[in-house]
Amino acid sequence: MAVAFSSNDAAVLERQLEISGDDQHPSEVNIESIWNEEIRQQCSDWILAKKYTKICLQFPDALLPFSSTISEQLEQAVKDAEFFILGDTSYGSCCVDEIAASHVSADAIIHFGHACLSRSVRLPTHYVFLRARLDADRLMEALQHQFPDVQTKLMVFYDVSFAYCMDSIEDKLREYFKYLTICQRAACEEPNNLSWKLEGLSTEDACCVFIGHDNQSFFNISNSVKAEKWFRYEPSSDSLVLADPLNCKWLRRRFYYIEKCKDARSLGIVVATLTASGYLDVVNRIQQLAKARGIRTYIISVGKINSAKLANFAEIDCFVLVGCPENDLFTSRDFFKPLVSVFECELAFNPAWIGQFPSRYSTDFAEILPSGSLYRPFDPKAIDSEAADVSLVTGSVRNTVRNNEATVDENNCQQLLLRGRNEVATVSSGDAFQNRSWQGLGQNLGRDAPAVIVEGRRGIPIKYENDLGEK
Repeated sequence: MAVAFSSNDAAVLERQLEISGDDQHPSEVNIESIWNEEIRQQCSDWILAKKYTKICLQFPDALLPFSSTISEQLEQAVKDAEFFILGDTSYGSCCVDEIAASHVSADAIIHFGHACLSRSVRLPTHYVFLRARLDADRLMEALQHQFPDVQTKLMVFYDVSFAYCMDSIEDKLREYFKYLTICQRAACEEPNNLSWKLEGLSTEDACCVFIGHDNQSFFNISNSVKAEKWFRYEPSSDSLVLADPLNCKWLRRRFYYIEKCKDARSLGIVVATLTASGYLDVVNRIQQLAKARGIRTYIISVGKINSAKLANFAEIDCFVLVGCPENDLFTSRDFFKPLVSVFECELAFNPAWIGQFPSRYSTDFAEILPSGSLYRPFDPKAIDSEAADVSLVTGSVRNTVRNNEATVDENNCQQLLLRGRNEVATVSSGDAFQNRSWQGLGQNLGRDAPAVIVEGRRGIPIKYENDLGEK
């Protein structure tokens, strides 16, 4: 009995793909939502006032079709300046790509689209956000229905795509709510919580509302700010829903990864930013936490992170991502090994967090530094006194080796255990990679003769253009 494992070639070429969910959103973006005469004037005035001569225009993939039009209009408005379009960003499109801008020695960047507003340390940046639709009357109706008491203490957070209309929204809401606070974004200033300026604001006795989609921005702010209740207003459906940030399936999966991180014997520190303030301090802290527990660490920098790149490091048990707080890689299930945040690594390895459930959750790695609100001092000696525990994933017992070493009598002259032929064992973090059977392409780099450069094929695989005349 013969079974066909392939389909008709024509069916593959003629197949129509159905796009749903968030994939539809970029196709709905038009140039009017990101560019008009007012924005053009603001950008040109900013360039002329600062006397910049080399400006990089950074676009996400969804806005690249409009990049040439925007660049041409800016060149006409500012005659003495050069403009460079940045498309394929080094890490994430929401972060300012200072690395790519340094290749042309740019002195300023204009960032278009959604932005995480992470702290940038070098180049001046002007942000141009998307302008999404928001009906102020529908928003007022939803809030009045949920909060009939005018004495309700209300704090409003919002996605950056609604920053352009928040002044008019505030005027509308103040007609009804007596105690209203519209939280401010820190676009060009130093924030004190993610990208927000919340210094001096009390949130624990307030009802907080986030205007925007159920995305990473909402997750970050709702888990990092403790409030009486959290609500999210969905502009596309004009609905207001109650949110419980610390009781969701996503967060429960994160605590499962924390257990996997505790079981790891090798840790990969994936550096996905070179501009955020404090990233080197965080890398050093993770190394100290891992070293105190006898865990090997590897520092990895592979540009944009994806599952295929990290799958090359099969010897690493767990990866820690040092990058943008709004990186959506944490929600991906495609990775071969667990990918955790810096705060999750801190919960796994720092004895100061043992037996404690954090009152809030943060994906901002700066929060665990001495200046952060989630900072806990790390005492390496406390690891030796830890009681042995059982892994909730594998069922194996942890911390038994260090406990046995800590109970050895210091007065006993036989503390040194001899191995084999009295040899001293040395372990290098690079041994695992050197002993692999496959070590990557180009193993004879510099020893083989260079290959001749030839013209490659052109066209589509069904029929290449330069196949004509070949035998």
